[in-house]
Amino acid sequence: MSPTERTPRVVACMPTYKAAGFIEPTLQSLAAQTYANLQVLISDDASPDGSFDLCRRFAEGRPQFAVHRQARNLGWIGNVNWLLERAEAEYVFFAFHDDPLEPGYVQALVDALECSPDAVLAFTDAVVDFRGESESWVRPMSYTELDGLGTARERLAVLAQRTGLWWLPNRGLFRKSAAVRVGGMRRHLGGEFCADWPWLLHLSLLGAFVRVPQPLVRKVWSHEGLSKSWRWSAHKRVAVTLACLTEILRADLPVNERMRLAADFSGYWVVRWALSAARSVARATRSSLPAR
Repeated sequence: MSPTERTPRVVACMPTYKAAGFIEPTLQSLAAQTYANLQVLISDDASPDGSFDLCRRFAEGRPQFAVHRQARNLGWIGNVNWLLERAEAEYVFFAFHDDPLEPGYVQALVDALECSPDAVLAFTDAVVDFRGESESWVRPMSYTELDGLGTARERLAVLAQRTGLWWLPNRGLFRKSAAVRVGGMRRHLGGEFCADWPWLLHLSLLGAFVRVPQPLVRKVWSHEGLSKSWRWSAHKRVAVTLACLTEILRADLPVNERMRLAADFSGYWVVRWALSAARSVARATRSSLPAR
């Protein structure tokens, strides 16, 4: 049987919270997927608005949709992990409640993973729809930095820098077996802040990421989104960096490989912090010079 003839089961994990004002386009896009063997598993995290009722009404008459309401707020990580534990499928993806998908999204990513048995994740390009308070724009974007990287060390060198559109792979399809090896997302010293980055970095150590060069995701970036509320600070930067290092050390890899990867990661961040400190000193020096 060829890869295109297989129809492995796929589950879309959709964590929702206070999304009643913008979730419907994403629900519609999931219902419009051309891939047949897809289940949409929705978990509303005790939203105080009408998110759960809206999702429940949408799921009526659509047997591929299952909707659950948490009795108490679990937080973003708790809700995501609740979904991951219940996603009984070969392939899984996060259906973020404000990011609609093109109809061929699931099919294209299943095909990519079926043709790449060594890969753990496939992702697509995106159309980024920025809705700011002072400006708005729409443009296609892609993340090419991981293309062709065959080793964990090469992928770590890219993702450790947290540069570019590193978050695009988080909108990709991944093997459930790899997610089990990672063990779900985790809180860290900074709480839930940017917890998807250490998770994604850990996943990248277990296998290749495959890019599908088609803009099949519409990333809506508005002031209402969770990521727009994130504000970096020195404390949070240290917390997320330590969380990444912890993920490397707990990865399901031989001990010697984990140690080498941890040393590489530490080296990247020592250099980054040194450059940042040098820039700060240079700025301070310039500001202290007398005006001419």
